[in-house]
Amino acid sequence: MEMFGRVGLIEVPILIAPDQKAWMDKMIKEGKIAIPPGGTLEKGSLYSMFIRMLLHNAMEEQKRQEALDTDDEDDE
Repeated sequence: MEMFGRVGLIEVPILIAPDQKAWMDKMIKEGKIAIPPGGTLEKGSLYSMFIRMLLHNAMEEQKRQEALDTDDEDDE
């Protein structure tokens, strides 16, 4: 299951706090950051999927907020 389609990816190094890494490790181990059905992924790929989903959600929320702001301006 590839939620982003066949999009070319680039590598971006990130820094997270030790407690954030421990939390992500725990969520992966408990299956709360899930491997897609029928798939097997390295732990690093799960980190990547999780962060990509966070970015995707933030971008969608920004678009939603911009649309709401445009509607508010049109009502004035």
